Amino acid sequence: MLHADLTEFAFPAVLQMLLQGGCSGRVRVVGQREAEVWLRQGQVVQAGAMGRTGPQALELLGLINGGELNFEPGMDAPAPDLNTGRDSVLRQLMVDAGAWEPLLVIFSDWSMWPRFTPRWNPQQPVTRRQYRALSLVGTMSLEDMIRRSDLGARELLTLLEPFRQAGLIELVAPPNSSVTPR
Repeated sequence: MLHADLTEFAFPAVLQMLLQGGCSGRVRVVGQREAEVWLRQGQVVQAGAMGRTGPQALELLGLINGGELNFEPGMDAPAPDLNTGRDSVLRQLMVDAGAWEPLLVIFSDWSMWPRFTPRWNPQQPVTRRQYRALSLVGTMSLEDMIRRSDLGARELLTLLEPFRQAGLIELVAPPNSSVTPR
């Protein structure tokens, strides 16, 4: 078993070490962003994060910047859903981490609830994809929206971002909470 503190070691670096070593087993990350990745002979064969699996889970791996990592060698993936080479996974992790950066500045606290502001007009023209994102506004936290939406996590936040920038939605503390919005 391998254990790593991801505040000291970057997740992509630890994953790269395991992939290049041709390892097989389960990588489990526990912290603010939890994830599981199964490896078979240095290949990623299954991933799960925030209720997502496969490629959508891989997209969320770019968010991991802390927590505890445990690698349990020899564990088989219960339901392999990926067949990706190590180079493509590592390259995608780097691309995804960069793509997340501006969204994480805007949506830094996923426990906050997006809600419509008084500037919102129900007659506001929106696309189908925007409607799918906006239909969850006011009903749950950003994290729960990401878990429940059929849209990819980054796509969901990208669709919400212009409405937040225009002052049509805002992030507020969860109901019955003493959290102060940022």
